[in-house]
Amino acid sequence: MRYLIILGLTLLSILIGCDTETSNRVNNKKTDTSTLTEITSNKNEYIIEATTEGGQTLRIFSAYEYVEEFVKKVEETDEWNKQKKMWNNIVMDHIQEACLSGEYSHLVKEYVRTPPRELKKVKDDITMLQAAEPEKTVLQALKESADLLPGEDTTVCLLPRGNVDYGGVNVGAGKVSVFYFPHFNKERLKQTVAHEYHHSVWTEKFARNYEWDLLGSIIFEGKAEYFSSLLYGEPVVKTYHMEDEQEKKLWNQVKSSLDTTENELVNTVLYGDGTEFPYSFGYIIGYHIVRNYADNHPETTIEEWTKLSPEILYEESGYEESLK
Repeated sequence: MRYLIILGLTLLSILIGCDTETSNRVNNKKTDTSTLTEITSNKNEYIIEATTEGGQTLRIFSAYEYVEEFVKKVEETDEWNKQKKMWNNIVMDHIQEACLSGEYSHLVKEYVRTPPRELKKVKDDITMLQAAEPEKTVLQALKESADLLPGEDTTVCLLPRGNVDYGGVNVGAGKVSVFYFPHFNKERLKQTVAHEYHHSVWTEKFARNYEWDLLGSIIFEGKAEYFSSLLYGEPVVKTYHMEDEQEKKLWNQVKSSLDTTENELVNTVLYGDGTEFPYSFGYIIGYHIVRNYADNHPETTIEEWTKLSPEILYEESGYEESLK
């Protein structure tokens, strides 16, 4: 959850030139996608917009430019209260509504409340963002994601890391923030956008009365990982090594607690603990469950399996059989 800011005719011509037809794997089928019909600059100089043939507006907001303004200005004072006021006036007043307010805004509350203290790191991140020109990559990923699963108008905000340690977050329906990390390459960036976009559409359409227990959390992340893989191949979490026997052992250990809502256990299983549970264990398991379901139900559309309850998807996935 980061983007560049070269607007005007140069950026528009680059973006338009990148709007090529792509061929993607959707479940067991190939689909050609090319629905971007318009790219324009927004009256806000740090936003570019695109409209799909279906009328969905896609926005890329180079919000890090406001952070750069803050970094330049904040060096004039060492007073923390003044720095917080500058953070609110220069950055949050311009980006909070578009980027950091929504159903899941609690996930970014520290980013909202606390200005970055390591200014050199923020400067370096912004310099890297400006050099990487991620806007066109993010717009391509957002377009390709919307082709597979249309939703409401969506804004992706690009920000330096600041005080967060994750790459992206869906703040709510139609709102995604990407925090750019030095190790992000184009494919990782696209995977992150697609993953968070799926969360955004799911939130828009299917979030009501969702049960956020362990199984619900695993399936929520697994759906987003599998959706991303349809566009950009095996997800990053699959690169973290885990033997089949280890997966089977750990799954048998936790499956009796799938209805727990105890935060510590849910987080340990979902994100790993660096000892017993590998990094992103729950994401990997969720991906395997959803992939198994899609492989065993090739007639099911993306929206249909996105809508499925965690219980039904898990029970009908064939995942348990795959572990035998």
